[in-house]
Order: sequence, then structure tokens, then C-alpha cells
Amino acid sequence: MNSGTISMRYARALLAYAKEQGAEELIYENMTRLLHTLVIMRELPVLLRAPSLSKRERVELICSAVEDNPVFKRFAELVVKEEREELLPFMAHGYISLYREDKNILAVDFTTAVEASDELKENVVAMFTGNGVAKVELTCRVNPSILGGFVCEAASKRLDASVAGSLENIRKQLVKENRKLV
Repeated sequence: MNSGTISMRYARALLAYAKEQGAEELIYENMTRLLHTLVIMRELPVLLRAPSLSKRERVELICSAVEDNPVFKRFAELVVKEEREELLPFMAHGYISLYREDKNILAVDFTTAVEASDELKENVVAMFTGNGVAKVELTCRVNPSILGGFVCEAASKRLDASVAGSLENIRKQLVKENRKLV
């Protein structure tokens, strides 16, 4: 069976159980922390598959990355029991996506060449608020390589209004035009 299908089944089941227990927001925060931990500590998924660890130790290791709560612990116990630890990053992504969809939250990544001012951040959030969006989760990044302007990603769409992006488009046009001459 496809690992994406399995991961989404776990994510859907966890969201339904978390709603039933009134803990969906706490689980959302936990899944965000877990995903962050799995990205930062690349050796964690390998460690979770180590035969020297007992199932109880695996559950404790998974739970140590998040805020302690019984709903998440029960989820971790199920994942370990079914030996699905390698799918944890996909389950976390799935839960986060389902939660955001359920709560009408839009995740926006906003990249600038220098630190964005508070006023600019407020304007970006205001631009996306409304039209069924209850909340905007804005992630601001600084990337000096874009030279100026911004890159904004939201809802699988990307707007590149950076100087580096514009220069790259000009370069592509020039190359395309010069190929026609040859």
C-alpha cells in the first residue's frame, strides 16, 4: 500500500480522535513540533528503527519531542505498535494539512532580502485574510540572494517579485531570442 495513503489514514484518524477529545489544537502544535524535530534531528528516524530500542522507549522518544498529552501518547503507541515510525513525517504533514483545511488556516511563506517590517507583515496578512480564510500563519524568511523584492508562497501558488527572479526571467528571454538568431 502507498505510504501516502497510509499516512493520511493515520492523520485523519488522529484528527477525528483529537476533535473527540477536544485536543486538536494541542495535537496541531505537537505535530508541528514533531515535524520540526524530525527535520532538525535527521538521525531521529534512523534511531526510531534501531532494534536495540524497546517499543516503550520508542514511544517515549517520540513523545519527548512534543508537549506531553495522552492523545498524542496514544497516537505514538499505535504508530510504534504497527511499526510505522518511518511514516511519522508524512503523518505530521498530513495532520497539519487537514487541521489547516478544517480551521480555514492559510500558511503563507514570505521571503525578503532583508528583515520585513511589522507593517509589511501586517499588510501581507491583511492581503490574504477574508475570502473564507479565518487565519493566516505567516512565516517570514530572510534570503539575501533574492537581492530585493519578495517571494510569496501560499496555497500551492508562488509569486516571485524578487530582483533575482526578474533577472533570471530576463536572462531566459535573451537566451531564447539569441537561439532564434543562430
